[in-house]
Amino acid sequence: MLISTVMMLRQRAIVRAFERAAATTAATACTAQQLELKPGMAWHQLVSHAVLRCPGEGRWFLDVANWQRLRRRRHRIALAVVAGVLVLLGLLLVAGTLSRPGAP
Repeated sequence: MLISTVMMLRQRAIVRAFERAAATTAATACTAQQLELKPGMAWHQLVSHAVLRCPGEGRWFLDVANWQRLRRRRHRIALAVVAGVLVLLGLLLVAGTLSRPGAP
């Protein structure tokens, strides 16, 4: 869990660098060096999600629509996990209440 949190924070930092440089189209694409970024695991994950796109010549740009889509998907997953935990807690509470001596 901690590793994925760190990875998401690194991905956000990469995205912010592209947003600050306004590198959001093929025409405004920049190299990692221009953005003072070093491609690593977080970078490559963004590439695999098509959030970072390469129009050629080692230049990259941020696909804002895909970034928003990825964030929405992550939010939905987080909500599903929280809902699942709440359901499990509710079931445990009910099971604990029913297993007490003298319970109806």
